[in-house]
Amino acid sequence: MKQHRAMTVDGWIDGEQLGITYVHEHLMVKPQLDDPKYLEYTLQDEGASARETESFRAVGGQTLVEMSPLNYGRNVAAYRRIARSTGVHVICCTGFHKQQFMPPWFGEKSDAELYDLLMDEIRNGMDGTDIRPGVIKFGTSLNQITPDEERAIRLVARVHLETGIPISTHCDQGTMGLEQLSLLEKLKVDPADVLLCHIDSARNTQYAIELCRTGATICIDHVGRELADRDAARVKMISDLLEAGCIDHVALSGDMGKVNYLPAYGGQPGFAYILTQFKKELLRVMAEEDFYRMVVQNPRRILCGA
Repeated sequence: MKQHRAMTVDGWIDGEQLGITYVHEHLMVKPQLDDPKYLEYTLQDEGASARETESFRAVGGQTLVEMSPLNYGRNVAAYRRIARSTGVHVICCTGFHKQQFMPPWFGEKSDAELYDLLMDEIRNGMDGTDIRPGVIKFGTSLNQITPDEERAIRLVARVHLETGIPISTHCDQGTMGLEQLSLLEKLKVDPADVLLCHIDSARNTQYAIELCRTGATICIDHVGRELADRDAARVKMISDLLEAGCIDHVALSGDMGKVNYLPAYGGQPGFAYILTQFKKELLRVMAEEDFYRMVVQNPRRILCGA
C-alpha cells in the first residue's frame, strides 16, 4: 500500500512539498531511564529546539523526521508548535526503541493490545492529540535481536503491511541490519519500504553496500561527530557508495539528539552543518545532483513510497 504523500504533525502533504529532508533527528527527547548519563541526551527546551530548527530552515531545510518513539520522551504537541513557528515540516513516529528503552509495560501486554495501541496512534493520534505519525520505528540491540525486539519487529511489519506507513529502524552501532531485513522479508515486507539507521557507525563500507543492494535505504546519520577532519571517513564511505552504484539507497541525517551537538543548546555542529560544511566536503567527490538524491529524492521515496 503506497501513500504517495507524507503524514506530518499538521496532516498530509504531497511528497513534492517535503524538499530537503533529514530523516532521523530529535527535537524534544528524554530517555526514560534514571541514569545521569542520559541528561546529555535530554532536549527539553522548546525554544532552543525551535531556534535550532530555524537554523535548518535558514540554509534550505524543509522537513525533519523526529524519531523519538514511545517511552523516549517524545512531545508531539511541541513538535507541532515548532513546525508552525518555523515553517519546517515535522514528521514524528510511533513504535518502539531497542530493548534498553522499551516501555516497562511492553512484556505485560499481548500482541493484540500492542497492535491496537500502534493502530490507534496511526488512525486517531498520539498522546491525547490528533497528531498522527508518519513513520513507525523498531530497534535492535548491539549485535543481537532480543525476543522482545523480534516481537516488536513482527508487530511493526504487520502494521506496516496494513497501513503503508514506512519503517525506520535503529541499528545499534550499525549492527544487525541484514538480520533485521531477513526477518522483515520473511514477514513479507519489501526492503524498499525500510530505512536502516546508524549504518555509518559500523564503519564497514562493504556491509553498507550489501544493505543497499537488498533494495533497502541506509541512513548515514552520525554526521558531525568528527569535526577535526571534517567527517573524512563518512565522506569516503559516501564516495565509495556512489562508486558502487548505491547512492539511490542512501539518506543523510545527523541524529543530533544530544545537547553537545546543537548550538542552540551550547554544542556543535548543529542542524545547518550537513547543508553547509559537510555538503562542501561531499561536493569534492560527487555532483550536486548526487547530494540532493540523499537529502531530497531518497527521503521522499521512503516517506511517500514514490
